[in-house]
Amino acid sequence: MATFRCELDAPNNIVMVMVTEDDGSEHDYQFDFDPRSGRYEFSEREILERDFGSEWVEEMENAVKGLIEQAVRAKRGG
Repeated sequence: MATFRCELDAPNNIVMVMVTEDDGSEHDYQFDFDPRSGRYEFSEREILERDFGSEWVEEMENAVKGLIEQAVRAKRGG
């Protein structure tokens, strides 16, 4: 099964997701988020869901949401 790694570029309000497939191939995705609300749009969701399944994508999105929530809290000072 493919693995993912999420990183946050908080000063620039960017989330980066790196996906490594079983065969070693890697795919990088990055997208902006609103530092006030935490809203973001990840247009590749359907592609990843088709390739890796909805549970895998849900786990990845939970990791992304956690990073964004941390960034939003930090911007609010708490």
